[in-house]
Amino acid sequence: MSTKNQAKSGIPAAQAPTRSEQDSAGVDSKSGGFLAESATSRKAIGKADARYWLQPGKLDTTPKSRFYSCRIQTQGRREPFPLRTANKSVAATRAAQIFGDVIALGWEAALAKHKPQTLEKPKAMATVGELVRAVAGVAEVRPVTMAGNAASFRRIMGDVLGIEAGGKSRFAPKGKGRTAWLEAVDRVPLSALTSDKVQAWKLAFVGKAGNDEAAARRARNSANSILRQARSLFGKKVLRFVSQTLVLPSPLPFDGVDLFPRQSMRYAGAMDVEALLTAARAELGGVKAKREEWKAFILCLFGGLRRNEADKLRWQCVDFTTSALRIEAAGDFSPKVESALGEVPIDAEVCAILRGLRAAESKAVYVLAGEASKPGASSRHYRANATFQNLTAWLRKHGVTDRKPLHTLRKEAGSLVCQRAGLFSASRFLRHADVAITAQHYAAQKERVTVGLGSLLSESASGKVLEFKAPRRTKRKNSA
Repeated sequence: MSTKNQAKSGIPAAQAPTRSEQDSAGVDSKSGGFLAESATSRKAIGKADARYWLQPGKLDTTPKSRFYSCRIQTQGRREPFPLRTANKSVAATRAAQIFGDVIALGWEAALAKHKPQTLEKPKAMATVGELVRAVAGVAEVRPVTMAGNAASFRRIMGDVLGIEAGGKSRFAPKGKGRTAWLEAVDRVPLSALTSDKVQAWKLAFVGKAGNDEAAARRARNSANSILRQARSLFGKKVLRFVSQTLVLPSPLPFDGVDLFPRQSMRYAGAMDVEALLTAARAELGGVKAKREEWKAFILCLFGGLRRNEADKLRWQCVDFTTSALRIEAAGDFSPKVESALGEVPIDAEVCAILRGLRAAESKAVYVLAGEASKPGASSRHYRANATFQNLTAWLRKHGVTDRKPLHTLRKEAGSLVCQRAGLFSASRFLRHADVAITAQHYAAQKERVTVGLGSLLSESASGKVLEFKAPRRTKRKNSA
């Protein structure tokens, strides 16, 4: 060592080792690392050799722990590693192995091997509330659709676990009973609902109908609807995002649970539409106080509009020139499906009636009077709900006893169009996304179609009519 370097190091010249002394001690005078055993190679020992880590200061200790640790620095990155031993020789061997893995496998693989994430506290199973909130943040559906899906899932979970907080008041839109029930269900971990429990719920739901086959068919359709909505929270489109932040059960609750076979929902109503229209014109159209019910009746029967479409229809969307109703997206209205947007042709006579009604309320924005709209509401809101309730009561009084009398008017309109112009025209009139939907739900054959061979049995065709002889009755003898 030079005199200048000796002075910087603070080591007295008498004590500073010479280069020959360093070589004999096996230390590289430049790097400070141990030299290889071969004196001819004179290469410094690297970090992949345990002897490197036996040098003073290479292994770390803390007053709080007797175990050694090391810090690996290479490729512009530095990471600490716990060695989990108080034996210095063992610690040095482990440190050398870690460094070798970093060089050979890369940082990520070495970290996964020597600092596994399992050392962290595992996350808890996600709850119902956490799932609903997570899905709401990534699902590409309308708020009202998301609310319906969440309600169906909570219903199944609550029924399966027998959660009855709040009693029947949980069905109320507001109130303490509803809040208590929601909080109780949302705290439940998802692992509490398994596929076998969902299957049992499905069968029990239909079992409530008893031996009434008509009620059982309705229950199967309802169960299918609830299951479709509930399992959409675990759909592939949302699961790829939700699974990154939540711990979900495996298998998922609805895996392996099949829906009931599709029940026929084809409309085959026996409505006397002419008699109903006559009564409506006299009792609704002829009474000023019933004007709103009369307008709603016209929109649902002659336009085949859905309730929400009629509720949000503006006067500017009534085209008196072409005799058509335009269903358009607006600030407070979004269509059920994209195909629902478009024009609906109406009869010239209906257009004339609407023109007269418009003249009587020239400043009105909406066709149906009602309260203020609530765009973005999580539940379905109807401005003209009072009008719809009054019209529903009137329809039931006049023989329309279906569960949804207003929608029955739409079904009747679609069925009449199909009867007169065919299935495709009915599908376009009802603005369905697929003609198959029209065939499944609305287009029942209403004409009376028979084999047509009955004329061969008439007297004019053969001159004879087959006689029907009633069997003779024999008197029973009284037994002794």
